[in-house]
Amino acid sequence: MTTNETSLRQCIEELSAKNTDYKFPEQAINQAESLKSLSSDLYTDNIRFIYELIQNADDAQARNIYLTILEEKYFIIAHNGKAFDEKDLKGICGVNNGTKKKDLDKTGYKGLGFKAVFGKSDKVMIYSRGEYFRFDSFYQIKWNKEWGTDDQQTWEKENDRQFIYPWQINPVWTNENEIPSLIRIFLNRKKKQIHVAYVILLNNIGEINSAINQLKQQPDLFLFLRNISHITFLTESINDTISIDRDLSHGLKKVFVNKTIDSQWIIKRFELDIPDRILDKLSKDTKAPEKLRLIKKAEIFLAAKYNAPPPNEHGAVISGGIEKLREQDSVLFSYLPTKIFEYKFPVLINANFLTNVNREQIHTDSVWNQWLFERISGEIFQWIKELVKDNKFRSQAYRLIPSKLHPENNILTKKFNDSLAANIKHCNFISNRKNQLLRVDQVIMDSTSMSKQSSFVNIDSMREYINNSEKNLRQYDDDPFIDYDLNLNQIGVKTFTWDQCIDMFKSDIFIKTHSIEENKRMIEYFFAKYSKIDADNGMDIDIQRIPFLMDQKNRLQLIKNIYFPADTIGDNGTIDSEYLFVNKKIVTWLTEKAQHSIKKWLKDKGVDERTDLTYLRKTIIPNVASYITQENAIQTIKMLFMLFQKNVITKKELDQLRKLKLLTTRETLIPAEQCFFCDQYKPRLQLEVYLKANEDRFLSFEYVTSHNDRKENEDLTDWRRFFIKLGVQEELHLVVFDQKLTSFEAEGYGFSKQYLSPISPDGKHKVDAFFGLTTITFMQHTKNNYEFAKFFWSDVMKNLDAEVLTQKIKVYWGHSHKRGAIEGTLLDDADYISWFVKHIECMPTTVKTCELSNSIFIDSKELKELCGEYMCFSSILLPQEKTNWHGIFDFKTKLSIDDYFVLLQKIRDDEKNLKDNLDRIQIIYSHILKEIYYWSSDERKAAKAKVESLYLLTENDQWKLASNLYFYMESHGTNNNLNDAIPCLKLDYRNRNNSHLPQFLELLKIKQIRMNDLKLADKKSSPAEHFRRKLIEISPFLKKWLTNLSFPSGVTSLVDKKIQQDFDFIESDSLELFYNQNFVHKTNVYFDSVHKQLYVTRPWNSETTFIDLPKKLCQLLNIHGFEDKLRFLLKGTIEEIKRQFVENSIEIPTNKDIVILEPVASPNVLQQPSLSATATSEPNKRDSSIKIKETNSNKSEPIPVTTEALVTHSKNQKTKNDTSIINSTQSCPSIPQHIPFPLY
Repeated sequence: MTTNETSLRQCIEELSAKNTDYKFPEQAINQAESLKSLSSDLYTDNIRFIYELIQNADDAQARNIYLTILEEKYFIIAHNGKAFDEKDLKGICGVNNGTKKKDLDKTGYKGLGFKAVFGKSDKVMIYSRGEYFRFDSFYQIKWNKEWGTDDQQTWEKENDRQFIYPWQINPVWTNENEIPSLIRIFLNRKKKQIHVAYVILLNNIGEINSAINQLKQQPDLFLFLRNISHITFLTESINDTISIDRDLSHGLKKVFVNKTIDSQWIIKRFELDIPDRILDKLSKDTKAPEKLRLIKKAEIFLAAKYNAPPPNEHGAVISGGIEKLREQDSVLFSYLPTKIFEYKFPVLINANFLTNVNREQIHTDSVWNQWLFERISGEIFQWIKELVKDNKFRSQAYRLIPSKLHPENNILTKKFNDSLAANIKHCNFISNRKNQLLRVDQVIMDSTSMSKQSSFVNIDSMREYINNSEKNLRQYDDDPFIDYDLNLNQIGVKTFTWDQCIDMFKSDIFIKTHSIEENKRMIEYFFAKYSKIDADNGMDIDIQRIPFLMDQKNRLQLIKNIYFPADTIGDNGTIDSEYLFVNKKIVTWLTEKAQHSIKKWLKDKGVDERTDLTYLRKTIIPNVASYITQENAIQTIKMLFMLFQKNVITKKELDQLRKLKLLTTRETLIPAEQCFFCDQYKPRLQLEVYLKANEDRFLSFEYVTSHNDRKENEDLTDWRRFFIKLGVQEELHLVVFDQKLTSFEAEGYGFSKQYLSPISPDGKHKVDAFFGLTTITFMQHTKNNYEFAKFFWSDVMKNLDAEVLTQKIKVYWGHSHKRGAIEGTLLDDADYISWFVKHIECMPTTVKTCELSNSIFIDSKELKELCGEYMCFSSILLPQEKTNWHGIFDFKTKLSIDDYFVLLQKIRDDEKNLKDNLDRIQIIYSHILKEIYYWSSDERKAAKAKVESLYLLTENDQWKLASNLYFYMESHGTNNNLNDAIPCLKLDYRNRNNSHLPQFLELLKIKQIRMNDLKLADKKSSPAEHFRRKLIEISPFLKKWLTNLSFPSGVTSLVDKKIQQDFDFIESDSLELFYNQNFVHKTNVYFDSVHKQLYVTRPWNSETTFIDLPKKLCQLLNIHGFEDKLRFLLKGTIEEIKRQFVENSIEIPTNKDIVILEPVASPNVLQQPSLSATATSEPNKRDSSIKIKETNSNKSEPIPVTTEALVTHSKNQKTKNDTSIINSTQSCPSIPQHIPFPLY
């Protein structure tokens, strides 16, 4: 075994042989990779491995250490401590096998610290008493052929893997000649000062330079080293030193940088007995280091920063002393600093804390750490107890009182906080003025210093007052008073404040022991404190707040509330006087020559002789909001009114009296600026009659009636003028809040909660505050109050400018640090008044109700004629020239869909006046027909939803659901017969012929009936041969005329086909139409679109038939607009037609223009059976031989009607003939279609 005096070589070579002897090369590689990861991950920052080497030097009992960098390549840390022995060598060559694991005098215990060096270097040389060895990643070990190959290169090639070995635990003996010369030279020069040196070949010089500079700038980090007291940074130019000296008189450690004091620290060491319960838990804690399981005592070091207080120019100490540690400087030490900053202590704490390997985190689950945190606060308070008794420190010690730690869910934090609370409560660490140590609940901090003024303050009375004012009684000490200290205030020490002192001066407890003589000394004390100009009197309160002048009733008063007696006006300071005067004995004392300066000072401060005017200025105005009471209300206003009449009150003073409270008609007191004249004052607007039940803001008339000089029927002008100067109002006026109001505050001023709950401009937040809100006085009372609303809005429109009412407002919203909450957002069209009239029923109407402004109609003659009394109109006249009011109220200027439907419903409800409303109903339809084309899809959708419950008038004046109504589209007049069969909508001629009628009917879900929806009953029908012949005869002329008029050739070419092949022509004695077996009406022309048959009444060329025939033929031939010309062709002779053609230069057709087509066998020719009479016809009745046809059937055959089927004739039938509609089995013969025609 080697010793300090023997060579380490044998031990080094033995360790090298052991640490490179692996059975398999993979074992070496795995060990090497593990050590590589350990070294690189152990400490992430550049300075930490230097700490480890410094700690090794401290554990080696070094006093001096040296740090230098040679040629920007080698970093050297050297010291004069113990040289390496065999144990030390084995310690740094192993893992978790350090020499300090059981050594209580050494800091380290993990056996890993030295490995941090290998994270920064691949080659480390160690010097120890003239010998060298190294750890070298470049060193080639001897290859073991038992590993299966002859050399390393072959193995790597065969295994496709690089071979590395754990060089970090392989010490290599190194001869001195193998050491670079610059290192040998450096070590030889300092051979006497250096016993051990670590020489590190650097990978990154920049990192190490940065780390060394950081060490220089933080010399305090070496405070808790056990042995090192001098650190030298060697450079080529100048050497920097850090040294630590101890001053045993006060436990001071002074940190010097280059022989200049950098900082001073008061160090306190506590030795703690470790409880058996902790020792027991440590013995079972596998994470606890071995050395902790062996100890019975622990040590904690506390370090408080200290600045020696410099004297001022007079030699007095003005600042300095113990300083509370800044939060950013609060770091835990485990002899060297850790990286644990989250625990904010007022002092540095050094203890053997258990941390992770790189000292970056503390083990919160460690029993040892929890116990240490539990003890810290108690040791701090024990230290404070010692320091407060030391005259050098005294109350400075309170700066070391800790605060609660955060976060509180941390177990270490909880341990500390729990013990802190207990120590604050139970520890007697506060020194009173007799140097006795008391607990928190036994002392009172006097921030007024009155407890020191025993010449005029009775200390017993002061303590009695404090006890009586406490809600929770405390057991104060007999001598509880101490000076105010912020640190003690923060832990709950009772503070006696100026506010309490003022209350005490006013209390009976104090007054009963306060004599005239004591009051003189009190006046002298405050005079001495406050009379010096531009001098710091140490008082942090205005003298005007302190009641220190004794009045005639031996009570203390404020300067502003008290007067010197003035015999000239009868106030002599007697006890029963209404006003407060300085006590006569005090006045007498003040008039003495010796007190002349005190009296002058009191006068300068505001103690005047009493007059009405001085009383106003000194007493009433300063207390304007609280001065008036029920007892002095009338008398005070009388006095002010007389001063007003004498014209001695200035405008400024009158303005200052606006908050003076006045009596209302209900005998309550409110500020003058909130009052309105009651009607007895004859104001311009007599508001009381409308609002006396809702508002207690009307000025009492008692001021006038109680006035001694009042005459009957006197002019009230002076009274009104006086009160107006005080702020009493007689007009409705604008109220603008040019200030930021929260939603809660705005609601308190009467703004609607609904208005104050909008969503922010970004749609994600609620609005929190408003700026620029505007309202009108009493506007809220217009809600559902017709009489007042009419009065209110009439006056407002006449006297207020609408443009001012609609100013933009600003809203504040969102997170407090964002722009929306700081700058706010201006909103358009968001003013309160516009919102109010549209959301609150406040607008008076012609039916004497109050409605929303945008739900009632503007006063318009046209609208009134349309709506009559059924709809609400504004009862206030809106001036046409004041267009801004139109925008605010937004009255309706036309009826909406809903309005039309509501109006129809109201007309329906008014049954008595239906006859008078028939024209009104048609006018309503006319308006809808006019507007329906322009309705949007949304409006139509809304209308369809309303139609479900809409009732409309039928032809026989009955109200039916619109969806149950019908309308016959091919009649221009009413049809009572159809209305008897089904309910038909009643429409006048104009509405029936409106182009938008189909849209109207469709929207209202009214079923449309056309000709083909009716059933035809024809009498004695037969093919209309003569009619057909006439059509074929004129067709050449027809085509020539159409061509002359430029009708499309496609239309002209189809004329013959349609006449000769497509259509059948039938002639009947009569044509009658039925719906649901009810007679509708007769017709002269009817086209069966299903069977393509044109029916005409006999004779086909009668004038009656010709009323409708040309039009129908033009429709069938698609030659619209040709009706008159076709009529002429049908009626005229061939000669007449030719003459017409000649006159109009139209080509006359020839024989070649005649087209005769082969007839098409048509099943449709008179498919309906011929009906024969089955009964004898009665006189004046229709022939019963009638056939019936379903005109809208999709079948080719008509629906047969049995002989039993009788159709009830219409009640409104013009003839009295009863017609039986029967079905006969006899068929009509088919008529041949080939007919010869003469040539033209």
